[in-house]
Amino acid sequence: MKEVYTREEATEQVRRLGRLFGLMFYHFANLLVEELGEERGKALVREAVKRFGLDRAQQIKEKVVAMGLEPTLENYRKAADLPEIGWSGPTRESYCPFAEVWLEKGAVDLCKLYCDVDIWKYVGYNPRIKVERRSWVLEGDRECRYEISQE
Repeated sequence: MKEVYTREEATEQVRRLGRLFGLMFYHFANLLVEELGEERGKALVREAVKRFGLDRAQQIKEKVVAMGLEPTLENYRKAADLPEIGWSGPTRESYCPFAEVWLEKGAVDLCKLYCDVDIWKYVGYNPRIKVERRSWVLEGDRECRYEISQE
């Protein structure tokens, strides 16, 4: 095992883990729909994503408050929980390892349910933050982009 990785090598390591998470989500969501039917299965997937997003929001908020800061949009970025590498960089302009797996599996509609996690993370952190999805890889756009603002 290497002791030191280049940024490109570290990026690939993060992406590899991201693909595994995307694959795990696909299988959990798919199993719920298979076992419980589309309506009930998707409802449970939505609820799980909401809870996951709100849990992450709470952890981010706690970190911000522990820094002695207010839970504002500007301060959210100081405690964000995603890695800084792996989703974009010199080898790919915009990249989501989750979307890559879901597109390969032909499970875009089911796995789109996960993407609301980003909205729940912001809303749970501070209800005055508004999030609007502007583009979405899973709908054929080059990148996922959000308009995020605080009242």
